[in-house]
Amino acid sequence: MAKQKKKQDSVFKEAWENMSGDFERLLPEKLRERKGKKKFVLWLFVLELLVLGAVGKFVWEWWVGR
Repeated sequence: MAKQKKKQDSVFKEAWENMSGDFERLLPEKLRERKGKKKFVLWLFVLELLVLGAVGKFVWEWWVGR
């Protein structure tokens, strides 16, 4: 399988395409063909960042003993 990689314009575009491909495999069939899929994936990404940030904050505070 000699797949030729297309040249990416930016790192952000490549990251977005990778993330979209990953979510494409995870999303239920009903959400895969929706027109608002990009918006859904973006909100899911933001939610993930917020949750990981909150968890990280509490772990850090526990670790340093505040």
